[in-house]
Amino acid sequence: MKAPTIYLSFSGHCEEAFNHYAKALGGTISLKTYYCDMPPSPDYPPVAEEHHDMIMHLTMELRDGTVMQGSDRAPGFGAPLQQGDNFSISIQADSNREADLIYSALAQDGTVTMPLQVTFWGAYFGTCRDKFGVNWMIACNADTPQS
Repeated sequence: MKAPTIYLSFSGHCEEAFNHYAKALGGTISLKTYYCDMPPSPDYPPVAEEHHDMIMHLTMELRDGTVMQGSDRAPGFGAPLQQGDNFSISIQADSNREADLIYSALAQDGTVTMPLQVTFWGAYFGTCRDKFGVNWMIACNADTPQS
């Protein structure tokens, strides 16, 4: 398992916020995808045209190697954003088995918000809110050995 990552959610100003953070913290934005980049899929709702310019996923690396990630929460993609509910801790597991174990432990007595599943971007990914109200994202990359 890699070090946890801070994942911030916004209501349409993710790109603006991360440009500010990059300047303030000396970060470099290394990945940025928009909702318009998402391929059509029966597993995901269609994205309204007015949300095409919203950030689907963004990664920023700080000078010390710390990684921060974020996205805009478009309608239909997760619960509506509420102040104080706009962050998650992201865990990158070394295998699907490790992802299953971590996810199961964190979701116990909590709320499953997205079951672990293979996603269109190739990751094994799921989200949950633990019994203490903390939001978690658990992932395993497709190129990671599976067990």
